[in-house]
Amino acid sequence: MTETATTENEPLFTATEVQQFEADDVVAGTAIGKMLTVLFLYTVLAMSFVTWWTYSSLSENHGQSANTSDHTEH
Repeated sequence: MTETATTENEPLFTATEVQQFEADDVVAGTAIGKMLTVLFLYTVLAMSFVTWWTYSSLSENHGQSANTSDHTEH
């Protein structure tokens, strides 16, 4: 029991290890932030492209279906 009492009073990590953990957290946080930024920009660009593609497809098909229905009625 005296052995566990002395180890409980000692810190789990040294000051150097804590500083290293903090430095690693900064590096990981920066990497995650950059990754999220790139993924967000990719999503915005992909969404913009799909919106343009859908609009242009609907514009072209709408004009063709109106012309086709006019020709079938006459």
